[in-house]
Amino acid sequence: MEVSEAQKDDHLNKKVKKKSGGKTSPPEAKKAPAKKIKSKTDKLEGFKKLFKNETEKLKKEVDKKDEELKKSNDKFLRLNAEFDNFKKRMQREKADSFKFASERVIRDLIPVLDDLKRAIQSAQNNNVENLSKGIKMIMDQIKNILDSNGAKQFDSLGVAFDPNKHEAVSKITTEEHEHNTVMEELRKGYMFHDRLLRPAMVVVAENIKVNEKKEEPENKSGKLE
Repeated sequence: MEVSEAQKDDHLNKKVKKKSGGKTSPPEAKKAPAKKIKSKTDKLEGFKKLFKNETEKLKKEVDKKDEELKKSNDKFLRLNAEFDNFKKRMQREKADSFKFASERVIRDLIPVLDDLKRAIQSAQNNNVENLSKGIKMIMDQIKNILDSNGAKQFDSLGVAFDPNKHEAVSKITTEEHEHNTVMEELRKGYMFHDRLLRPAMVVVAENIKVNEKKEEPENKSGKLE
C-alpha cells in the first residue's frame, strides 16, 4: 500500500517533534543566518566601495605624475636643443674670430701699400727728397700699426745687457763704459704686450779694467800684487 506525500511529511514532523522534546524551532532561529549573511554582504560592499575610491584616487595621482613627467621631459628636450644651438653658435663665432683676427691689421696696412706705391713713383721720377719723406712716413705708419696692436719697440742703447731681452753679437773693448753695457743697437727689439716678441741685436762693452782685476793673481797674504 503506497504512502501519500502528506503522510510522509506528517511522519517526518512527528520524528522531529520527538527528538526536540515536542518543541518546534522558533521563527527567529531561522532568520538569524539570513541577517548574518546580509551583514557580511554589506561589509563586502563597503570594502568594494572603499577599494574603488582608493583606486580612483591612486589613478588620479598617477595621471598627475605622468603629466608632470611629460612636462619635465618636454622642458628637458627644449633646454637640450637650446644648449645644442648655443654650442654651435659659439663654435661658429670662435671660428669667425680666428678667421677674421687679422682684419684690423690688414685694413691698417692697405694705406701703407698706397704710400709705397707713391714712393716708388717718386723714385722713378728721380725725386730723392720725396722718396725719403715717403719712406719715413711709411715707417711711421707701420710703427703706429704695430703699437696699436700691442707690439712695441724697446730701447736698448746705454742700458745693461739683459739676456732675456738682448742678443749680443759682438763686444767692444773699452775703458770708458761699464762692463756689459749695450754700446750699439743693430736691430730693434719688440715686446708683444708683456711677452718678448723679438730680442734686440746688440753690441756690448767689455771693460778692460774689470777683466784685469779678474785676471790678477792673489799673493799668499791674500793681497793683490
